[in-house]
Amino acid sequence: MNWATAIKGWLLFGLTGAVSTLVFKLTHDVFTSDSDFSLWEFAISLIIAGSVSLLISKLTHSKSVFLLIVTYMTLLIPVLGALFGSSGSEPLWQFGLLGLFGSLFWSVPFSIWTGWKYRKGK
Repeated sequence: MNWATAIKGWLLFGLTGAVSTLVFKLTHDVFTSDSDFSLWEFAISLIIAGSVSLLISKLTHSKSVFLLIVTYMTLLIPVLGALFGSSGSEPLWQFGLLGLFGSLFWSVPFSIWTGWKYRKGK
């Protein structure tokens, strides 16, 4: 197993989750300035977060499918629960950390698979 490739991929997933979560939170804050968060606003927020993931995959020449899966799983489990259950006075960095740790958790199988796929001697 190529550990350097696996760890590099794992850190890329973490960066993508943190940035996508911050962009999602900022988009959410813009759309909820009128104290109403409609379904179409939620859909646009999800699309923008996915677009950030695609942009990072293009910049780093990595697989966009894996980054999209981890991004949306991160938004689904740790981020949306904390965002919709929050009081609104939480700092932005808290959501960045949620995105970072959530994406690091969800990306473990993909990182192991990438490290195994690109192992030395193959």
